[in-house]
Amino acid sequence: MTYRIFVTDDLSQDAVDLLDTHPDVEFTVEKGLSPAALAERIAPYDGLIIRSSAQVTEDVIAAGDRLRVIGRAGAGIDNIDLSAASARGIIVMNTPGANTVATTEHTMALLLALCRNVPQAAASLRSGAWDRKRFKGVELRSKTIGIIGFGRVGQRVARRCQGFGMNVICHDPYLSSERAALLKVDRVSLDELLAQSDFITLHAALTNDTAGMIGAEALARMKPGVRIVNAARGGLIDEPALIAALEDGSVAGAALDVLADEPPDSSNPLLHLDNVVVTPHLAASTDEAQREVGIQIVRQVIDALEGTDFRNAVNMPVVDGQLLKTLRPYLEMAERLGSLQSQLSQGAITKIEVAVEGEDISEHITPVSIAVLKGMLERVVTDSVNYVNAQHVASERGVAVSQTSGLHTLDYPNLISCRVEWDGGDRTIAATLFSHDEPRIVEVDGYRVDVIPEGTILVTVSHDEPGFIGKVGTTLGGLDINIATWKTGRSAPGGRALSFISVDSDVPDTALQTLAATDPIERITKVQF
Repeated sequence: MTYRIFVTDDLSQDAVDLLDTHPDVEFTVEKGLSPAALAERIAPYDGLIIRSSAQVTEDVIAAGDRLRVIGRAGAGIDNIDLSAASARGIIVMNTPGANTVATTEHTMALLLALCRNVPQAAASLRSGAWDRKRFKGVELRSKTIGIIGFGRVGQRVARRCQGFGMNVICHDPYLSSERAALLKVDRVSLDELLAQSDFITLHAALTNDTAGMIGAEALARMKPGVRIVNAARGGLIDEPALIAALEDGSVAGAALDVLADEPPDSSNPLLHLDNVVVTPHLAASTDEAQREVGIQIVRQVIDALEGTDFRNAVNMPVVDGQLLKTLRPYLEMAERLGSLQSQLSQGAITKIEVAVEGEDISEHITPVSIAVLKGMLERVVTDSVNYVNAQHVASERGVAVSQTSGLHTLDYPNLISCRVEWDGGDRTIAATLFSHDEPRIVEVDGYRVDVIPEGTILVTVSHDEPGFIGKVGTTLGGLDINIATWKTGRSAPGGRALSFISVDSDVPDTALQTLAATDPIERITKVQF
């Protein structure tokens, strides 16, 4: 059988040679296609290999009559409509580890260029000046660097910074104290990291929770004269807030490989400030990384088309197509359960126990457990998390994972239960499907509930008192936020109550702070699906 593969971007010559010499592969390379043009061309092809410039939209996927595999030469898959691909049964895979060393080394290059004013001094010298005083720098030795996000890149950056004699602290919700100790770093809260760091480098995933995390409030909590490096995602930084801090000197400098909009508008002040080092998203741009990422994705796509291996598939937990069709609703529900555990936890999760019961899933606890892990981890880690690497990512962070029994207290035909532990606490959540395709959270720490895990939900722990609903409704109504559903479980009339309040729009932090101070609320958390 001959497999036809469409390539939209440059690949290394070694990767092209693999395609060219494979006896069962025909391939076409066409670069710079718009989504509409790609949709017109994709129909006859079984596989698609892309990089960051191609946009694989729902229309492209719908036009791929024969399309079975989409391979992203790189880690990020935000330019692929993953939901549309999954709905069509198309495997999406990436190469999450191929760029690790390149990104690590570019982070160090940015860090060194920033503290020694390398590009500014070079430009000045080329203009005919000889101004040594103007470009006096600072040393890394004995300084504290705070690493936000401690996955593969963050850990490698830490080792290199330790080699420069730096004190390394890190913040990662899923890094255990034991793992941090093994790596000889101090795990701290985000507030502690901001307050203690002379340098801060970002290696976090871009999610709803982390978007704009370095904004005006975070910048105000940093040391005066801090220096910031970002080789992760531009959206992690509120650029107007950073620009203001750079201009008033509270931030001494920034080194940025990524920006919120790429390519940036030429008027962006970050391109013109003297205390900013900026590069055009070069972290993965080394000969070695480009060679490796191309070779990896070509081999992966061919193996997937031949049905021999599905490594680094981000949307396929099991190989058998019919079994996947049966399990997919349960796996999606398990991911949401894991996401809910992640968002409700009050510390770094160190242990996860998963139990399943029911005819549909009792023999498939492993993919269900992996789905729970994937949902829990992908909100908070830098690395791409999929059904292949979720257990490895958890292990890297010292999270103990086990499959167990005895967590069930409810009588449902098919039930998934998950218990997590963190330092000083634990939580058990159970979920099921109604009508085989409607996910429901049915129990949280013994509270019976009936919650659809979608959209934005406010989760409150409170005393069961009259007038509580009215207080919350008044606060949200004043912000023109509509309550869609309100589900409550309680220990007894007048006792403690757990409420899931689904709303039709996002709830700003100021409103959460107001609600948190409202009697009888003990705790309130915003969760999003």
